[in-house]
Amino acid sequence: MKNKKEEQPAILICDCGSIEHQIVIQQDEEEGLIYCHIYLSNRSFFGRLKYGIKYIFGYKCRYGHWDEFIFKPEHAPKLLELSKLLSQNKN
Repeated sequence: MKNKKEEQPAILICDCGSIEHQIVIQQDEEEGLIYCHIYLSNRSFFGRLKYGIKYIFGYKCRYGHWDEFIFKPEHAPKLLELSKLLSQNKN
C-alpha cells in the first residue's frame, strides 16, 4: 500500500467523440515520469492472426500504421501541467 496521495489519471477523449480515440495520462511524481496509455483496437482472433502473419513476412502499409487523436482546446491546461512537470524533473 502506498502512503503518498495518488493522482487520478487524466483521460483525454478525442474531439471526434470516439471512445476508441482516448489517451489516459498517469503521472509518477516520485520518478518524474508520465505514462500515456493509448487505446488499441480490439480485433477478433482471426483478425489478429491475419495481421500477425503480415507482420512476420514484413508487410508494411505504404501509409504506415496510423490512428488519430484530435486535441481540443480543453486539453491545453492538462498538457501544460504535464509539460511543466517534465521540465522540472529533467536531469
